[in-house]
Amino acid sequence: MQHYILSIILAITTITCAAQTDTANVKKGWKFGGALPAIAYNTDNGFRYGVLGNVYDYGDGSSYPNYRKSIYAEWSRTTKGSGKNNIIYEDTQFLGSNLRFLADFNYATEKSIDFYGFNGYQARYESSFEDDDDPGYISRAYYRISRKMWRVMLNVQGETGIRNLKCLAGLMFFDIDVAAPDIKKLNKGKSGSDLLPDATPQTNLYLDYVQKGHIRDDEADGGTATIIKGGFIYDSRDVLICPSRGFWNELYVGVAPKFLGSGRTFTTISASIREYFPVVDDRLILTYRIAYHTLVGGRMPFYLLPFYYDSKYVYDGIGGVKTVRGLKRDRIQGDGYAFGNFEARWKFLKTRVFNQDLYLALSAFYDAGLVTRKYSTSAPVFDDEHLHNALGGGFRIALNNNFVVSVDYGQCLDKQDGDSGLYIDIGWLW
Repeated sequence: MQHYILSIILAITTITCAAQTDTANVKKGWKFGGALPAIAYNTDNGFRYGVLGNVYDYGDGSSYPNYRKSIYAEWSRTTKGSGKNNIIYEDTQFLGSNLRFLADFNYATEKSIDFYGFNGYQARYESSFEDDDDPGYISRAYYRISRKMWRVMLNVQGETGIRNLKCLAGLMFFDIDVAAPDIKKLNKGKSGSDLLPDATPQTNLYLDYVQKGHIRDDEADGGTATIIKGGFIYDSRDVLICPSRGFWNELYVGVAPKFLGSGRTFTTISASIREYFPVVDDRLILTYRIAYHTLVGGRMPFYLLPFYYDSKYVYDGIGGVKTVRGLKRDRIQGDGYAFGNFEARWKFLKTRVFNQDLYLALSAFYDAGLVTRKYSTSAPVFDDEHLHNALGGGFRIALNNNFVVSVDYGQCLDKQDGDSGLYIDIGWLW
């Protein structure tokens, strides 16, 4: 069970060395967006500490509130050995051209992340197995694995000559090591009934799956993959962050050829539709996102199943903070899946503080997802797959429209998906 003893949200705003004198409050040049420390405690992962933040280049200010360049950085650690190091660089006029370039570098070590099996509800989730107050308790690490991952994503967008339609070419590289949780590390500082039992096929689902052949031996420890992707983007948003009108749609193919170092050759198709409707100018907005990803050829290794990617982000987990809020992270895993988010956003306060644009916003959402193509496994089937649902709400603090501190709370509508989730992060989901 997770117990957050402290969550601190801090938006640090500064005025850069060049004083702001323009009366229109248009931002020019490089500006510090903000920083967010999140301090938390988890019984098994320990104390988490770190910081993340953004800086933006607005150029000559002619495109404000849209930025020309952005640098995002995140660094965090836990006392039990987990860590995240992430840098994202985005340039909307790469080398002075009309190309949009994005580079995302990520190295993460996680001692205890979720693994619930494959194909959604076909894999049964028993909350009693990880609840140390329940008579059916097995281990708090029963539905956990450890993972070390290097991940790189490079994308380039270019004009097609058709208004709002862009082409995209990109490359992603994954190097992933998977293992059972490091119980010795997780037990550091514990005693008595708080100690976790050793990880065995009887106390850990991942080891049970490996022992019984539900996970193939040549995939069980992880592997590498290089994915080449190409496709099209239709983008008619009025602004980049929290638009009030327009579409942001994507369609592309991803190919992982073996000659580029992929453990297996496979091909996928990904598509997403995002639309924004203004109800009261840019203050009350209705919006939705529908995303679809499926394997169309070859075989995808199990360690790549949790990832969904588009032109800007790699989402880790279908279920959780960036996909289906409220569900357990990685609850939905299969060769194909779809998920949707439907949200109302209300900017109830828009003002200026120390010459910086600031707004506060509330949101209400319905999120859902399901496996559309089953992953081939010999694991037992407990139920038919059907829609996973969650409801929730959120709060946003936005500085200069682009640096957005977010708090979301989602509630599952089926106990097979968990209970609820509280998420403190940066940005709107789409």
